[in-house]
Amino acid sequence: MADEVGFLELACLMKVTPNTVLEKFGSAINASIFDASNIAGTMKQEGLIDFTAYYPGPNEMVVTENGKRLLSEADAKASEPFDKLDETILNQLSGGKKVPLDLQNNLNLRPKDLALRLYKLFKQNFLIYELRSGNVDIMLTETGFLKASATHASTKQTQPQPPRQQQAQVQQQSDTHSEQTQAAAPPPQLQQESEQNISAVLAKIHAKRKGSRMAMYVAVAVVIAAAVLYLLYYRGVI
Repeated sequence: MADEVGFLELACLMKVTPNTVLEKFGSAINASIFDASNIAGTMKQEGLIDFTAYYPGPNEMVVTENGKRLLSEADAKASEPFDKLDETILNQLSGGKKVPLDLQNNLNLRPKDLALRLYKLFKQNFLIYELRSGNVDIMLTETGFLKASATHASTKQTQPQPPRQQQAQVQQQSDTHSEQTQAAAPPPQLQQESEQNISAVLAKIHAKRKGSRMAMYVAVAVVIAAAVLYLLYYRGVI
């Protein structure tokens, strides 16, 4: 059960003092009696606290040895230097994730590890949190926001860029292709003259075809007239 301890339980554990009683635990964590009872029951199952069950109370709450070890482990983690995982958590928070469960699902991180990291970032003034209605909301401080922004800018700057020599070669090839395209295209005046010449040639060809067709018609008419005359002469009409 120790690996299932989340940041909510760790934050509530820090609210348990020698004078804390179960009946007033809700006011200590800003939750209703029902939500406070559920959280206290979960923390007891995880071995972090213990409390009596006298009616009508008061019932004293105490931190167990497991709870004390967790707090000591959290303090030890808080003294470690800022690293890549801390950076990733800040980036997630700056992107709108403010509930530990959302962070846990998005990062696929063990609940206890995330809890210790959030406690570390809290102690190093990168974030703050608020216990409310049986849950915990996390917000970046100004220091945390500036840190997340700096890591974003650093990531953009470290993205691989093509070497300057390669960029120059690409630009030179583009310029050469553009010059070749311009050289291959004829000047506007020459292109206009070429179009006029082509039109004149086509007109001549059309005229020749028209003349040839007329000559053929005349030849056919002559042949038909000769045949008629021959037929009339043969029959003695002429």
